[in-house]
Amino acid sequence: MLFEERLIYFPSRSLDPTPTDLGLEYDEVYATAADGVRVHGWALQPGGTPRGWVLYSHGNGDTMAIRVGIMKPLVERDLGVLLYDYRGYGRSEGRPSEEGTYCDGEVMLAEAVRRAGDARRVFLMGESLGGGVSHELAVRHPELAGLITTSTFTSIPEMVVALLKLPALRRIVRTQYDNLAKVPRITLPRLILHGTLDELVPYRMGETLRDASKPPADFLAVRGAGHNDIFDVAPEAAYGAIFAFIDRNLSTDRRPAAQPDSAP
Repeated sequence: MLFEERLIYFPSRSLDPTPTDLGLEYDEVYATAADGVRVHGWALQPGGTPRGWVLYSHGNGDTMAIRVGIMKPLVERDLGVLLYDYRGYGRSEGRPSEEGTYCDGEVMLAEAVRRAGDARRVFLMGESLGGGVSHELAVRHPELAGLITTSTFTSIPEMVVALLKLPALRRIVRTQYDNLAKVPRITLPRLILHGTLDELVPYRMGETLRDASKPPADFLAVRGAGHNDIFDVAPEAAYGAIFAFIDRNLSTDRRPAAQPDSAP
């Protein structure tokens, strides 16, 4: 299990650059997860009252500092953004694991909802591994405004097969992040962005996640983009899709979908 986690998580302690380096106002956020681990984050603040909030979950080789720059256009559109580091990353305590990252996401989501004042004004946004955390939170919290993912995989076992070409390993991988299995249970509006030249997570996985619900998720194929450069290759298209999605779903008064009666 330890070997497996070392293949999945690449924690860094770097917190460079800071929001201040990019001209952004922010609050330091510390919160204690359900299992007692202390988690660290940054709450980026627009000049006035945020019209909504985004909880951003980063990839497995990043820290929140590495990706804070791509959040700046959201802040400039009067959105608050709460970024955080999983346990073992940045200033967050502990060692990363699948259940641990879910705990970290939960406690930071509670903080985002507190700041927003209404769960319907909070969007989940996750990149790669962060998409896995965001899918889990979307299942648990149908009261939120929407789910945005970039460069996200169907599941860790399928990623093992795609990268190592060893189908037998699928049966022994314990870490799941089974996003594909969760999609049919998600009632939130979804937006998926995926680079057509993604060298790590196959583009077809983005298409599979798109088509796993009826109707399919909103989808942007970013031509020529790899795994980490969607916002560099096509910033206008990427941010345009995100802003349109947020504007469309921010004020929608949705209720959690009713659950069908169980069969007799």
